[in-house]
Amino acid sequence: MSSSIHKLPRYFTYEHFEKVFMEVIEKLPQDFYSFSYLGSSVENRSVFGLRLGHGDLKVLAWSQMHGNESTTTRAIVGLLENKEFFQLLDNISLYIIPVLNPDGANEWTRNNANNVDLNRDAQELSQPESLILKDAIDFFKPDLALNLHGQRTIYGVENSVLPCQLSFLTPSADPDKRITPSRLQSMKLINHIIADLKDLSKAAVGRYDDAFNINCWGDYCQSQDIPTILFEAGHAGEDYSRDHVVELIKESLMSVLKNVPMMKNIENENESVLEVYQSIPAVQKNYVDILLRNAPSINGARDIAIMYHEQVASGGLEFIPMIYAIDEDCILYGHRTIDLAKEENFQDDLVIEDDMVVTSQSLKISSFIK
Repeated sequence: MSSSIHKLPRYFTYEHFEKVFMEVIEKLPQDFYSFSYLGSSVENRSVFGLRLGHGDLKVLAWSQMHGNESTTTRAIVGLLENKEFFQLLDNISLYIIPVLNPDGANEWTRNNANNVDLNRDAQELSQPESLILKDAIDFFKPDLALNLHGQRTIYGVENSVLPCQLSFLTPSADPDKRITPSRLQSMKLINHIIADLKDLSKAAVGRYDDAFNINCWGDYCQSQDIPTILFEAGHAGEDYSRDHVVELIKESLMSVLKNVPMMKNIENENESVLEVYQSIPAVQKNYVDILLRNAPSINGARDIAIMYHEQVASGGLEFIPMIYAIDEDCILYGHRTIDLAKEENFQDDLVIEDDMVVTSQSLKISSFIK
């Protein structure tokens, strides 16, 4: 797959995104796309839509509904510079909202500027960004919806020591979680993604929980008989810039576009599609960024789970290690695990401050900028 010329870092200002995005789409064939202003965010930032191709099969994708989940946006920008990507659009009309929550993206917050989680606003439609998405769904009438997200570093998968670098879900259409035709169609596409993925030897692909919540956009779309796939771009190892998972998301989106023309051909495949999909291991919250085993304390040896708090500093992301849990049985693994009973470099210099920030010079545990 060809590399992207215009690369966005994990954190970018919305102004930076607009500049890069405009530079990319200005190089697209003029008869192949249409670009539109869809509306404004709470803080009056523009939300854009990009339509590619002229095929009858309609796919709607929206990214960065949560402002601090930028991986899929970066993947979209990369795909727009990839000739292989456009070769898959011969029979497809692809409508993309690259950043639905520009205020959250700018401030690196999950919620929008009114502190509302847009992915819990599918019914109330209380926010301007939610109305933009609802209008796009009603106008475009997609045959497939792609709900693009990012997940935290806390996820592994059941019965495995591997971290969960990607998760997928076909959301439920009702509280009973019935296996409807639209769910089966999106299951089939997820199965193809996993079969097509490469370079995941040190990480796993997980299946997200399908508990029904009509306030969530994926569940809403599925309730309207729109096959829907939830993407969750995750983490493995030291990939805190999420550069590796950007490539995996690009590969996953390419797989969807390659296989979507066959999506509805599920006659006599229902049982096998469901069986393969259900064989994807369920995600589990069993990982942390740093797991300190046998940390000395006045109460004896403890297991200390540390998570990085992400905040914007000097135009980039600063990762600050903070205590997440102590002696928590469900936390099994760390992206970095240190057994202090065996660690020869440890100089007994572990410091836990009042605000739960953790440092150790000998273990090289301190905040860092990406």
